[in-house]
Amino acid sequence: MKITNVRLIAFNRPPPGAASDFAIKNTGDTLIDLLTKYVAVRIETDEGVSGETLSLGGGVGMAYYIESTVKPYLIGKNPLHREAIWQGMWHYNRFWLSPVTMIGVIDTALWDLYGKLTNQPVAQILGLYRDKLPTYASSMTKPTRGEFVEEALRYKERGFHGYKVHAIGDPEADIDICTRIRAAVGDAYALMIDVVSGYDQAQAMRVGRALEELGFLWYEEPLREYDVHGYKMLCDKLDIPIAGVEVNEGSMYTTPEYIVTRAVDIVRSCVGFKAGIGQVKKTAGMAEAFGMNCELHTNGNPVLDAANLAVAASIKNTSFFEQLVPERLFNFGVEKFIEIDADGYAHVPAGPGLGMKIDWDYVGRYAVAEM
Repeated sequence: MKITNVRLIAFNRPPPGAASDFAIKNTGDTLIDLLTKYVAVRIETDEGVSGETLSLGGGVGMAYYIESTVKPYLIGKNPLHREAIWQGMWHYNRFWLSPVTMIGVIDTALWDLYGKLTNQPVAQILGLYRDKLPTYASSMTKPTRGEFVEEALRYKERGFHGYKVHAIGDPEADIDICTRIRAAVGDAYALMIDVVSGYDQAQAMRVGRALEELGFLWYEEPLREYDVHGYKMLCDKLDIPIAGVEVNEGSMYTTPEYIVTRAVDIVRSCVGFKAGIGQVKKTAGMAEAFGMNCELHTNGNPVLDAANLAVAASIKNTSFFEQLVPERLFNFGVEKFIEIDADGYAHVPAGPGLGMKIDWDYVGRYAVAEM
């Protein structure tokens, strides 16, 4: 079997809201661009089997990177040699100088292809540990503090198993928001916070102490990911688990330093940011060996979310599936979305590969370039 073509369609979906609806911390103007410009990728073979996915943003620029670098590298290769292809992409990307998310997109499509070839779900190929996971709602940053409380209550009522605050980035405001949410949802409900690297070390310590009093489950990315010393200081002095490294460059290779120095208590990973399904599975195994959980990130598009869910279903050391909310901002471009049932469990999509079918009519309707 050989790869004969990599079809790329860059498309801009209509924004399902204003920039403020996509805000995480103070990044709404940037995120609305990231979360509306995509590439639909289809890796085709001489045996008629193909693998598909959607990119993690990137739009026309991402399509160009793939067209000019990865596509020539893939043509003629056996798609079953996923690890060899990944290692080659990783090697050459030192000189391609392309975003690491590009490698994750291609790796995901190759796993989808293999699942379709063997008529198996990717989660089953990886080795199922379970076929559904409890879901938590992961907020955008709201214009008012009361809107966080209202949303947390709404998703608790819907059966979701927890709520994560994407914080404002101001310590006093964030403490107040978290205090209000805890009072509203009760002491037993799982709450987390993602600061998106919003604090300095002193601020992070002050907020961490407050979160301990409020019984939050974890404290995510309080500092920039490069501050290993600061992360270790927080892990040493705080009881609340510190979660991080989901956006560190270097795929799984920048994670060991955080693990062995105990600069995080929970490893975060993602098929998009961390260069693919295979590498996330390896990262989870590494974390398990050190007695740590590996909690997986959500991507803002249903196909990559299904890929993360497939990995999560195949590992023991993870607790949740993360669903960005409100869902209307992120559900697009496929024929059927990930099912979250009335009890708040996300189910691994049925069917071969990732179990997600791209709506190519939708992609074509909003296409801006094809390569």
